[in-house]
Amino acid sequence: MNVRQLEYLDALARERSFRRAAEECSATQPAVSVAIAKLESELGVELVHRHRREAVLTAPGEALVRRAREALAAVRDLTAEAGRFAGTLTGRLRLGVIPTALPAVAEITKVLLAAHPGVHLEVRSLSSDEIVGELASFRIDAGLTYLDNEPLGAVTTIPVYTERYVFLTADPGPGERVRWADLDGAGLCLLTPDMQNRRIVDGALERSGATVAAVVETNSISALISYVRAGWPSIVSDAWIGLYGVPEGMSAVPLAGPTVAHSVGLVTRPTELPQPLVKALVDSLEPDVGDRIAAGRRAPSSF
Repeated sequence: MNVRQLEYLDALARERSFRRAAEECSATQPAVSVAIAKLESELGVELVHRHRREAVLTAPGEALVRRAREALAAVRDLTAEAGRFAGTLTGRLRLGVIPTALPAVAEITKVLLAAHPGVHLEVRSLSSDEIVGELASFRIDAGLTYLDNEPLGAVTTIPVYTERYVFLTADPGPGERVRWADLDGAGLCLLTPDMQNRRIVDGALERSGATVAAVVETNSISALISYVRAGWPSIVSDAWIGLYGVPEGMSAVPLAGPTVAHSVGLVTRPTELPQPLVKALVDSLEPDVGDRIAAGRRAPSSF
């Protein structure tokens, strides 16, 4: 058994195709097929059902691919740790991020990247549930998600900033402050229900007694902004506004009565042997990074 065989198995699990797995691994299809066959022979179990157009993992294959991913993560950690002792930290750090926190990623990781030019960062947009699942299955190394709203399972948490919410509208005169209850009867553009941000917004509206119509639902922040511009207001993170600014022709008004706030931060797998790249990221977090992300929390007139 070798690392390359485990990489092929991981790619097959994701791509469900020997051809696509070979392309992802920069290998030939016959090489992947032979390597998987040898791995099956060594382990004594069939790992892949080979169909004409796809390759589907067997039940043992599904169970063992998680072990393969764990082993691959351990190899990456070993290589990174050796590089650290040699004076150069290198490797790929895979980070899953909820869509509403994507604007904050550069601020959170820029010190790490500047200090360690050999580190390659892979950022994937994932829902909070996907982050928990991908972290448990060793497909990402860390996540940036909500820490205090829904159960996270067995993870280590590091708070980074606090998210609050604003009413984003193309109406030129919405006032200096909007209460959640004031939105009763409104037609809004909101994120899709699989996004935790949407569940937070729904909960705040429900507690305030407001009933709104989700005229448009999207999992894309850019699409959401385009619909606000077209006349359907929305509720967005103030951290997004703080980092990107208020789009031209729009107003961002703080939501109050009550003020809703949630902690956003890093989640990692608990382990006795810290992952070198994750540890480097955590160590690189500056004390005022949360304040910088929240720098846009000003009075509406100064947006």
